[in-house]
Amino acid sequence: MTIFNGNFRHLARWMSIICIVLLLAGCGDPEPVSLELGGRVVVAELAVTPKARNRGLMHRDHLGADEGMLFVFPSQRIRQFWMRNTPIPLDIGFFDREGVLVNYLSMSPNSDTIHRSSKPALYALEMNRGWYRQNGIEPGMKLHLPYEIEGR
Repeated sequence: MTIFNGNFRHLARWMSIICIVLLLAGCGDPEPVSLELGGRVVVAELAVTPKARNRGLMHRDHLGADEGMLFVFPSQRIRQFWMRNTPIPLDIGFFDREGVLVNYLSMSPNSDTIHRSSKPALYALEMNRGWYRQNGIEPGMKLHLPYEIEGR
């Protein structure tokens, strides 16, 4: 099989696949990605490895206005999060495999309270507390993901 056959679109697709494989292998911290939800552009760090998902936003003391962290899981199921060692108040949105918002919840800093998705979710997006409400984001809205994440 030839990866590059002179077709740059073909090469770009292979490069995307290689990048995702490296991300999933845990080779360094991935670059933030731009997402769109409810007409808002969000710059999100990716948490695709078990280590990155476990660390999340722990020990952070600041998150920009339209910045967040997107947790990408290998399968869709009920998801659980807590705020241990996370000093900033956050909202978390849970999204199914199509990127549809299932529900969102507010979470208090440094808490061991468990926050669960109301239905199976493949993605979770943590944002500053109040972000979902302030931007009119409601269950049923679609999160638009980059092809490299959506197509994995």
